[in-house]
Amino acid sequence: MASGRPSEPPTAPRLRPQAILELLAKHDVDYVVIGGIGANIWGSPRGTLDLDVCAATTRANKKRLAAALTELDARFRPPGLEQDGIAPPGGWDERTFDSLISLATTTTLGWLDIWFVPDGTTGYDDLIKTAADARIGNHYVKVAAIADIIRSKQAAGRNKDLAAIDHLRELDARRAERGQSAP
Repeated sequence: MASGRPSEPPTAPRLRPQAILELLAKHDVDYVVIGGIGANIWGSPRGTLDLDVCAATTRANKKRLAAALTELDARFRPPGLEQDGIAPPGGWDERTFDSLISLATTTTLGWLDIWFVPDGTTGYDDLIKTAADARIGNHYVKVAAIADIIRSKQAAGRNKDLAAIDHLRELDARRAERGQSAP
C-alpha cells in the first residue's frame, strides 16, 4: 500500500568538484565552469548536487573529454537510475557527444553535467569571451561571468534557477561596487 508521500529524491554521491576539475585539467579538456559551482566560485553560498561545465565542441576536445570520462568511470545518469547510471555502449569516445546539447553523468567523484549548448547561450565560444580565471587547488579554471550564469538560469526557467537569480544579481552588484572583476 502506498504511503501517499512523494518519493525520496535521489541521493547524490559525495561531490568532489575540485577533484573533477583537476582530472579535466589533467586531460587538457577545454571548458567553462557554469551552474551552481560557477555561482559558488563567485561567492554564492547556495548548495548544489552536481558540477556543470560547458565543454568546447572541437573534435580534439571531445576526444580529451571522453578520456577524462573514462578515467572517472562516468555513466549516463537518466532520471530514476541516478545511483548506478548506464555505461555508454562501447565506452566513451568523441562520437558519443555528436548530437548532444547536454549530458548528465554519475562518476566516482560525484555528478558531472556536461553542456555543449547551455540554456540561453550558444556554447563554449560564447561563454569563454567573458569567463574569468579562478584558482581551484593548484590550477586555474575558467568560470562563466555572473551575467552569463544569470542569463542561463533565466533561460532554463526552472524554479530552482529562477530562485537564485535575485541573489546572483545582488552578488554581482556588490562585487561591481568593490571593483572586483574576478572571483
